[in-house]
Amino acid sequence: MGSSPPRPSPAGGPGTLLVTGGAGFIGCNFVRYWLREHPGDTVVNYDLLTYAGDRRGIAALAAAEPERYHFVHGDIGDRDLAVATMRRWRPAAVINFAAESHV
Repeated sequence: MGSSPPRPSPAGGPGTLLVTGGAGFIGCNFVRYWLREHPGDTVVNYDLLTYAGDRRGIAALAAAEPERYHFVHGDIGDRDLAVATMRRWRPAAVINFAAESHV
């Protein structure tokens, strides 16, 4: 008995990544890299936009890749929003960059 592949949804599916902390320096560069190297994939960036987030970087991504890049403003500690985001996008993988230097 093997596992079944992720079920695609209208908003996401097998080529969808959820990146937490994707507005920070490392996360934003990862998102840019992924979109460049994986042209068939979609990236959902989930970030609280604290002092570590760069609003300019994500604005440029949204303008450059409006069909493949999506932003969710929120805290990973907000269970309801996190669950709603996972249900909406049904990502194949979650990449976590959500951390601050003092954590």
